[in-house]
Amino acid sequence: MPVPVLAVPADGPEPRPATISRSVAATRLDIAYGSVSKLVRCHILPLPIPAALVDKLAARPDVVVAAGELTVLRTGSKEPADPAKHPQDERKYIGFDMGHSDAELEETSLRWWRSDPDVVLDNEVFAITVATVPVAVYRITGHVGAYTRPDETRPRHHYAGQLLGRLRADLEPAMRQDTPGHLRTLAEQILRSRIRTSSGGPIAYLGGVERPVVD
Repeated sequence: MPVPVLAVPADGPEPRPATISRSVAATRLDIAYGSVSKLVRCHILPLPIPAALVDKLAARPDVVVAAGELTVLRTGSKEPADPAKHPQDERKYIGFDMGHSDAELEETSLRWWRSDPDVVLDNEVFAITVATVPVAVYRITGHVGAYTRPDETRPRHHYAGQLLGRLRADLEPAMRQDTPGHLRTLAEQILRSRIRTSSGGPIAYLGGVERPVVD
C-alpha cells in the first residue's frame, strides 16, 4: 500500500466577512429581520452592516431585574409627527435617531405614552430601547401632564426626566456628568446590555409584578 499523502493544513479558519446582510445580523442578534431594519433606520447600525458591531451587540448580556422594577420604552425610528391628526402634540418628530440632540431625544422619549404614572414615577429609572438595544436612560422626576387623543379612550402621559446617559455611535455609553452616583452604575450597566420584554405595547415593566398590557 502506498504511503498516505496528507492534505496541506490550512493557515486557519476562513476569515469572516467584514460586513453582513440583515438576515445574518438578525440570526446573530436573535431578533426579527424587521428589527434589524429598525436598527438601521435609527442609525444604530450603519450600512453596510459591520460584522464586528453586530458581534459586539450579540455578546451583551440581557438585563435581569433581581429586585424592584424597570420601566422600558420600546420605540421605533424617527419620523415626522402628524399635527393634523394630533393637534395637541407639538413635537416635530416621533421615534429615535442616533442624531437626535438631547432636547429632541427628550421630546421623543418622555411623551406621550399610555402608561401608569404612579408606577413610572415609583420605578424612577426609565430605559429607552430600539429592538432590544438600550439607547438612553432617564431618571423620571415628575409627571408633566396628560391628554386623550380624539380617537382614543385612555389618556397618554408626559413625564419630566433627567438624562443619565445615552448610546454613542460606537455603541459605548456616554454618561452625563451630573448623573447621581447611585444611578450612574445602574444606567451604564443598562446601556451595556440588551433588554427583552414580553409586553405588547411600547411601555413595559421589567421585573416586579405582572401588569396588564397598555398599548
